Amino acid sequence: MKKIVLFCTTAIMSSAGFAQSTGTVETEKDTIVITGTRAQKGTSGVVIQDSTKAKGLITQEFITRQNPGQTLLNTINYIPGVNFTQNDPYGSSGGNIRIRGFDGNRVSVTFDGVPLNDSGNYAVFPNQLLDPELVEQVNVNLGATDVDSPTASAAGGTVNFRSLIPTDKPGVLVDGSLGSFDFQRAFGMFNTGVFTPWGTKAWFAASRNTYRHWRGEGRISKWQINGKIYQPLGSGGDFISIAGHYNQNRNNNYNNPTLTDLRNMTAIGAATVGPANPTTFPVVVGNFTDAQWKAVNSIVFPAVCRNAGGAVVTRTTASDPSTCTALEEPAGLQTQATTNLLGEQINPSNTGNIRGQSRFTLADGLVLTVDPTYQYVLANGGSQGLRLSETDNILRQTGSSAGVDLTGDGVIRATDFRMVGRPSITNTNRITVISSLVWRMNPNNTFRVAYTYDRAHHRQTGEYGTTDNNFNFTNPFFGRNGTPILTSQGTVAQNRDRTSIALLNQLSGQYIGKFLDNRLRVELGIRSPWFTRDLDQHCYTPLTSNFPLCVSNPTTLSPNASGTPLFVIRPVNYDTTIATSADLWAPFKAKYKYHKILPNVGFTFSVDNALSFFASYAKGLSAPRTDNLYRAPIVTVQPETTDSFDLGGRYITGRFQAQATFWKINYQNRIVTTFDPDLQISVDRNVGKVNSWGFDGGLGFRPIRQVNLLGLLSYNHSKLQSDILITSLTYNSASPPAATNITPFTYYCSAIPTTGSAKVNVCGRTAGKQVVETPTWQYGGRAEVDLKLVRLGIQAKHVGDRWATDVNDVKVKGYTTVDLDARVNLPFIPGNKSYLQLNVVNLLNEHYFGNLSTQINAFGAGSSAPRFTPASSRAVTGTVTFGF
Repeated sequence: MKKIVLFCTTAIMSSAGFAQSTGTVETEKDTIVITGTRAQKGTSGVVIQDSTKAKGLITQEFITRQNPGQTLLNTINYIPGVNFTQNDPYGSSGGNIRIRGFDGNRVSVTFDGVPLNDSGNYAVFPNQLLDPELVEQVNVNLGATDVDSPTASAAGGTVNFRSLIPTDKPGVLVDGSLGSFDFQRAFGMFNTGVFTPWGTKAWFAASRNTYRHWRGEGRISKWQINGKIYQPLGSGGDFISIAGHYNQNRNNNYNNPTLTDLRNMTAIGAATVGPANPTTFPVVVGNFTDAQWKAVNSIVFPAVCRNAGGAVVTRTTASDPSTCTALEEPAGLQTQATTNLLGEQINPSNTGNIRGQSRFTLADGLVLTVDPTYQYVLANGGSQGLRLSETDNILRQTGSSAGVDLTGDGVIRATDFRMVGRPSITNTNRITVISSLVWRMNPNNTFRVAYTYDRAHHRQTGEYGTTDNNFNFTNPFFGRNGTPILTSQGTVAQNRDRTSIALLNQLSGQYIGKFLDNRLRVELGIRSPWFTRDLDQHCYTPLTSNFPLCVSNPTTLSPNASGTPLFVIRPVNYDTTIATSADLWAPFKAKYKYHKILPNVGFTFSVDNALSFFASYAKGLSAPRTDNLYRAPIVTVQPETTDSFDLGGRYITGRFQAQATFWKINYQNRIVTTFDPDLQISVDRNVGKVNSWGFDGGLGFRPIRQVNLLGLLSYNHSKLQSDILITSLTYNSASPPAATNITPFTYYCSAIPTTGSAKVNVCGRTAGKQVVETPTWQYGGRAEVDLKLVRLGIQAKHVGDRWATDVNDVKVKGYTTVDLDARVNLPFIPGNKSYLQLNVVNLLNEHYFGNLSTQINAFGAGSSAPRFTPASSRAVTGTVTFGF
């Protein structure tokens, strides 16, 4: 028998769901039934199917209960095994997702089949996702992918969003929201209904929101437009669909403290977070009093530049803002010193895509699906205000030039400075096609072959731009779209300049068989991706630095009147152990190819109408990030791979559901950025294995029709298996390095000289240590009461302690969040789709650190201080929704 399981709860459980591509929907349509935004009458936001993999699915019904305009990644936080943290209560300033211990760069995110991860570094940007009102469902593959997933990085699983299909009848939906921190949001959608004799229908939508930082003076604004046209072809389910999306985000960054910042604060100090050289480990961060949290939350970027006396400094009063206390300048005269003014802390983005989906019946039981997509990205991922000298090498370009008169006084001086903007801009044009041929030989046997093409042209530049009278950037994309800073050669001063093409060609196949009167379902799949990375580095690359040098002729640049060259060009095979800061690699081109056969198999077996079991195995791959490959002309780092195993059971009756999954993931060739003692720079290298295993469980219970209950529990045991090289130092046997260079978490991992001095490597004791940012325990639940006119929900989740370093010398205290939502329906308004809704995020005003910027070690040789993002205080939002 075919088993389709539908149950009544208010949220989500670790369950099965649709994938995003039309081919996967077609292949798996026998296992799940979705109609509109509800999963058949009687359910309330959850569908469980007999999937061979551990998955999680939520629908529009749950999504609409959450904070309006919230990033969709936050809505999956109640899927066991998932943890999402963000910078504010409304989701437009970024966040971080982890699935079974894997960070967002190792999780593939798609939207109607469109790959959303950055094509260079695979980063996920939560503030660039579709408006939640437009999403029919979100589903998550935990530790595995679909057979046609268009991804170069999915070692940790996939997150898929599927947009709404236009309705047959015309309709209008309008939202208006006001909330804490001056939050204002408006959303509108118009469904045309069927408007041609051929059944054509469409929807169009737009939204805008703006709010201020919950701490500090920054602001965030975002607007987006969306549309979808759907054309059915006959009555057999064939169709053609085209959709469009454009999103513009403007925001100021938050100033998030480092461990050093916390130690240096009077309100916190070494007594709370430990001294610079502690003797007791681990150091625990986050166990603060309310007064200490108030001090933490006061760490903000200054909005204006002030001198030591408190007076405002502008370009009118001082063309060189060297007296501004916002400057983070090294000691002494520097030609380039960065600032931390609020107006110089921005992260803008313009993103858009055009998505096609189609289904064609070629013969009885034979279906072709084709999903083409074009995607555009323009983003500035890391800007800095820069105090630039008129004689800086970037401006000189060659030894024959003295520099550029930035101040306009007619004289070029080393002591004349101008505040400019130095960005890291990425512009991507990406084309993707996902196609499948599905043959349903008979009701019990289905075959599928699929081909995926994904090509991303990735342009990364850093055109210096101008600042205004208050030293704020005049254009969010600096010299690319605004007024550039020109060099003595008339070219645009650049922070970086490189071009890459990320190309994926992928073949895959799948078989689905049903046996024993449909009680046994077997899936066999294979994915064969071919990845190619074409790189073109247009700038010079220092052998002892991670920052390129974009000048015309570095060998003619001289630091003094002697004419001694400041830089020397070295061949690709140069002995890096003797490299100095003067050594450069010339601009280079490189090509890297990666290929792996990735099988996945699984089965489900139904014991009776209530009890079933499932098991699966899937192999995953994450190719090196394009950014990593620019560190040198030849990079030998290899792709990461995973072997993911799931074994679980489901028990489902009319009012009760339970699902338990035991999982194990073997993670090979983990890539980390570590110190190279020969090059004296950070490089990417494979450091070995990570062994992970755990348990994900969830249950739902509906004791009476008006009450729905949900519970979740996750356990994660993820341990590194190898130590990591951190740095090197000179060891003199007559005068050994200070003991503080070595802590209980670090050790000398090369021979120590018994006489004289020598370079000695220092390693971190990471073997056996827990993976960073990964809580061992997570648990929570949701309760909802539905009285038809009034609906009230409350949800809570506890996230256990997390580590901020690979050596586990800094621990971040766990936290519990509680959210409330209440809705009053307005049945007197025609259409029965209007309501008032109240959302309270962080109801108990819990203080905790959300996002963590982790390091290898926080103490001893080669250490760096981890950074912590304070979570938002309580936020209250009211929304009125009119639906017709």
